[in-house]
Amino acid sequence: MSESFGIMDEGYFVSRKEILRWVNHTLGLDLTAVEQLGSGAVYCQLMDALLPGMAPLHKINWRPRQEYEFIQNFKLLQTIFDKMGISKKVEVSMITIQIQRLAKCKYQDNLEFIQWLKRYYDINCGERGGNYQA
Repeated sequence: MSESFGIMDEGYFVSRKEILRWVNHTLGLDLTAVEQLGSGAVYCQLMDALLPGMAPLHKINWRPRQEYEFIQNFKLLQTIFDKMGISKKVEVSMITIQIQRLAKCKYQDNLEFIQWLKRYYDINCGERGGNYQA
């Protein structure tokens, strides 16, 4: 699977509305704000849509309330990335998921990550995207 694309890639220029429309359509959700992604559960579910069976859905906390619960979901996501050999690459440097920043539910951090994840999904899922049963 390919995950290498630069910061100027078209995926980083997708609007907030388009991202939310894609997430809601793909997973059958009704999210209204990018900040709602900060719990990590949706990211894990998107990886399950892309890589069926790789995400341990039974371990995801679907209704986390505290930041430490968000962090547990992101640790599951990092485990999926590690198993699949996925490294979020920005230009030349490889970085791991910025768990602490995403779990703060900040708009910009979650927008950039979901833009990257959508681009990764589009590149690797292609035409088979949309068949996921949430």
